[in-house]
Amino acid sequence: MQSEFNFDSNPAAPDGLAAWRRDRDQQRLALARANGLPLNHRCRVTLLGDVVLEGFLRLAEEELFLHEPTRDLRLRLQIDRCSFTPREILSLVRLD
Repeated sequence: MQSEFNFDSNPAAPDGLAAWRRDRDQQRLALARANGLPLNHRCRVTLLGDVVLEGFLRLAEEELFLHEPTRDLRLRLQIDRCSFTPREILSLVRLD
């Protein structure tokens, strides 16, 4: 017979999910710095073809684990539902 798991036995134990989220935020910040991108900030982006987007700049494809924070021109970015790569950006202005 299997006994019950007692998840509330030590409330002072570190929260693994919260630690993972903190690490993920730090990795995302390092990736943004390496690529010169103001992720999670309001921006105005002009793309090839004179397409102008305004909104919060985010990663279009969230991976569970980010690799080395290096400059990556294949990175997929997104404002609202429009996704693009850094190669398509003519200008990017942070609005906040």
